[in-house]
Amino acid sequence: MCNKIILDMFKTIQTKVNITLTDNQYILKLILITSTLLIVIIIGIQLYKKYGTINITNTSISLFTSGPAKTDDVPTMKRPFLNIYDDKGKKVNIVFITHPFSRDECITQYNDAKSKGVEFLGISSYCEFPGIISNPHDVLHDPKHKAWTYNYFNLCKGWCHCFRNPDQYIPKEHPKILLSESDFAKYNKHKPDPSIKKEYDFLYVCLKDNDKCDPGWQSYNRNWDEAQGFLDIMCNKFHLKGLLIGRINCKIPAGCHKLMELTDFMEYDKFIKQYNKCRFVFVPNKLDASPRVMTEAICFNLPVLGNYNITGGWKYVTAESGELFNQTPGDFEAVLKRFLKNFNTYKPREFYMREFSEEKMGKQLLDFVIQTIGKDKVNFAMEGPDAVKWLVPGI
Repeated sequence: MCNKIILDMFKTIQTKVNITLTDNQYILKLILITSTLLIVIIIGIQLYKKYGTINITNTSISLFTSGPAKTDDVPTMKRPFLNIYDDKGKKVNIVFITHPFSRDECITQYNDAKSKGVEFLGISSYCEFPGIISNPHDVLHDPKHKAWTYNYFNLCKGWCHCFRNPDQYIPKEHPKILLSESDFAKYNKHKPDPSIKKEYDFLYVCLKDNDKCDPGWQSYNRNWDEAQGFLDIMCNKFHLKGLLIGRINCKIPAGCHKLMELTDFMEYDKFIKQYNKCRFVFVPNKLDASPRVMTEAICFNLPVLGNYNITGGWKYVTAESGELFNQTPGDFEAVLKRFLKNFNTYKPREFYMREFSEEKMGKQLLDFVIQTIGKDKVNFAMEGPDAVKWLVPGI
């Protein structure tokens, strides 16, 4: 059909301007080239229908907008990615990026998922990510690391963050919401057990980085240097008994040895049982973006004594759930006194289940997905009997 139209057009031109035979031969060649291009375009369209986008090396080139992935087509992705599920437990075609791309395979996995109709959101689950990591013991502290050659705001349609000052880490114009992985603690699974005897006043988790207990990534993020001064006050002035997980055989302040039990790293199934043995959780951490230890403790109805300067998790500590120190220099002892005085008034579990219920936080995540991704890009129903009510990260 296309060839006939082109032939008729050139016959008309030939009649009017007396084109020579040589010109006709040229026209036939032109027709052949045109036909070839049309075939290539048709093949390209068919390939697009099958594969969605075209990937060239490590760059995803979206010449067309791919449709949302079917549920069965959504890959199960490992960190730094995190799948998202609906209220019925089905994977949706939205995936979080939780950590910088420190391995070459990450961008390949990203492009493969995009080609299947997966969309991405960023979430701040690792130190100051998407900002440069400030921990000097972290390889990602180097701004020249390959992980920082990627523009994560171009890779993600929006960002879930944990910061008091998000504009310090995320462009003002980039869609963002205050929402963290730790907003989805499993309070229906983690419950206080009154039948278990309280053996310790407080729980503190600070894993050691090496057998010599030399400074490293863990001790820096969990603020071990400053925490030792706080432990000295808790032991020697207030005679509080503590459980310190992760720093067995490490030096602790004089006077704490008789009041504190130190353990090695614990497997999760064993660790989770320790909450019910403690009265409150001590969280002096500073570079913790999504402090699971804080929200898990709250689920077990443990009040929180935490660091005001923590990267994320500050929002969990209110007059209902505990106290924050370091709002002013040297305030720890005064805050601890207030904390112990008001101890029986705290209702952390009740607070968390009200303010961070799965339905409430999941609806916020769902609304943010629709705002940033769009209804036409998601692979789940928004109306009718199968309508999705909320979304949750697969933690």
